[in-house]
Amino acid sequence: MAFRITIGRKISMGFGLFIFFALLVVVLTNRTLERSRSINDEINNVYSPSVDALVRLRNLTVSSHMLIKHWALLESRSDAPEKTNLVDITNRELPQLLDRIDTLMGNWEHEEVALMGQITGEMRSLFDLHDQIKAMLPSLESYSDPFIHMQRNDIAEEGGPLDQHTHQVIADLDRLLEMQEAKRKTLGGGMIRSFDSLKFIVLYLGIALVIVGTIVAFFIVRGIVSPVQRLRSVLLSLGRGVFPRTKVRTTNDEIGDMSKALTSLVDGLRRTTDFSHAVAAGNFEAEFQPMSEEDMLGHALLKMRDELGQRERILEMKVVERTEEVVRQKEEVERQSRKVVELYKNVTDSIRYAKRLQDSILPPERRMRELLPESFVFYRPKDIVSGDFYWVERIDDRVAFAAVDCTGHGVPGAFMSLIGHNGLNQAVKEHGRSRPSDVLKVLNKLAFDALHKDREQFLVRDGMDMALCNYDPAQRVLEYAGANSPLYIVRNGEVLHFAPDKRAIGSFDLEGQVFTDHRIKLEPGDMVYLFSDGYADQFGGPKGKKFLYRRFRELLMEISKFPIEQQRSMLEEAFRGWRGAHEQVDDILVMGMRA
Repeated sequence: MAFRITIGRKISMGFGLFIFFALLVVVLTNRTLERSRSINDEINNVYSPSVDALVRLRNLTVSSHMLIKHWALLESRSDAPEKTNLVDITNRELPQLLDRIDTLMGNWEHEEVALMGQITGEMRSLFDLHDQIKAMLPSLESYSDPFIHMQRNDIAEEGGPLDQHTHQVIADLDRLLEMQEAKRKTLGGGMIRSFDSLKFIVLYLGIALVIVGTIVAFFIVRGIVSPVQRLRSVLLSLGRGVFPRTKVRTTNDEIGDMSKALTSLVDGLRRTTDFSHAVAAGNFEAEFQPMSEEDMLGHALLKMRDELGQRERILEMKVVERTEEVVRQKEEVERQSRKVVELYKNVTDSIRYAKRLQDSILPPERRMRELLPESFVFYRPKDIVSGDFYWVERIDDRVAFAAVDCTGHGVPGAFMSLIGHNGLNQAVKEHGRSRPSDVLKVLNKLAFDALHKDREQFLVRDGMDMALCNYDPAQRVLEYAGANSPLYIVRNGEVLHFAPDKRAIGSFDLEGQVFTDHRIKLEPGDMVYLFSDGYADQFGGPKGKKFLYRRFRELLMEISKFPIEQQRSMLEEAFRGWRGAHEQVDDILVMGMRA
């Protein structure tokens, strides 16, 4: 009997050669991997943990910088989440991370160790500044101290010592990270060269593996894989719900038996699909014959047909009932909508009329020119009506003028502005007061009585911030008193800041307390500015931050040398440029007068 090379034997010979070459590749690969493993251990045990730790240290430095800026510039309680997070970073996370880096430094080079020592010293200086801020602002009440306010601004303002130290630490950390990354890349290059040599050695064995694999694959595909792939294609199409377009070819073997069974299944599914379409179209009289008595799907479809016919009749009755109910609900919704629109229009019309009333209390431009020829007012309410207002009145041979910021804005602020305006007129005209401190004292009494009369238990903490001036044009003497609202005078390119008393008008009974008068001899060309806090508190700019009083003072110095009308336009243009797409957050009032 002649020796036959069967498919099984051919497959065995092919796989034998394949296994031989594969073992040879494994041996060579193992040698290369052993060399690469030592390089990889150095990368993973020294430089990768070092880079991760330094990146973590950089992130903690940036996070602590953001939190200490929040501590310094935004009033908050001592148990605020930002403050507790900063304390946790300083007392726990940062010392642990520095201990971890100190351990890893044992495998660093001398230059890297020296640079890390320099960074540690810089961080010690940086966190000394943190401790100064924490010591200055231990509680919510400490934010009200004007001396502390100036100190914390000097440290934490944009570009100040806090920012400079932080930027230096981050720059040195970035330089150390570059050194660590360079070492890691150098080791990685050695590993790549090792693998390149393996690639050269294995290339020829790989070609042999391809040839042997191609021969083995040819015989397997020809005898088994091709018929199985045709059956697989049909089954995958059925799995996606798609019937095959061509019939499956049958042979006289086990694969042929599977092909016959699959053809029968496809025919049965076609009939089932046609029946389902007929039922879905509403033909509940359609006929269907299950493939056999055991055909569970076929019998279930027949039962579904009968149940759907019954449910369709019930649903038709419910649809009629629900349609009538929806029509009734629609009519009610339309009626309520018309009512809401009408109410909104009435409220808006009332507020616009209130604006006319509020505008009537503001001095007209003609009156302003008459009393203060070299003056301007930049007035921009947030809503239709405003909580800010300005006031000008002649007292004998002097001119009194004020910028007032009432609690809130919109309708509540407008009501407060009426109280403040009437109170100023009473204090000056009825009580005969002219000194700014006396006027503020009388006004506080009038406002407190108006807001807190018959309210002994629950006091309203509403009030007014105000800068009030009394100006003698002949002598160029300006008297100023303020309640939470400072006075700026720009003289020879420098801003003179006159601090107010830290208490609001009308929010507390200040019986027995007096306001402080400032008597100032103005020089020709001096610019006097009174303002509310709306301009400095506006969010905007490239990072969406507040304008702040530092930028506001710089802006006043810049525009002070221009004519009065041009100053107002420059203020408005600068405000629009800073605000951008942000919403206006508060009413804005800036008054300017040239001596």
